[in-house]
Amino acid sequence: MRPAVIPLLLLLTLSVGLLALPACGGRGDAAFGATCGTDQDCAHGLCVAGVHADGPVCTKSCGGNADCPAHWSCSGVTQANVLVCSHGAATPFGDGTR
Repeated sequence: MRPAVIPLLLLLTLSVGLLALPACGGRGDAAFGATCGTDQDCAHGLCVAGVHADGPVCTKSCGGNADCPAHWSCSGVTQANVLVCSHGAATPFGDGTR
């Protein structure tokens, strides 16, 4: 094989590999607050029940209320102990700020 062909084959191999990445457990297109079934449905990667309405919705992790949209607070906690934006006022246990 000629030396000039090797870089071309390497570039082609990398391109094909990068195109396959989104299909490997990537995030979905569902927006913040949209109903969801799994974390993979959501753009922020978090589908959590109990943060708004009856069913699970897409939310995002937060470090304080400033990280959440209007009318949401950083007060929901997932089973993995991740603070997430929850609809409404902060819980009696604080506003989620660290």
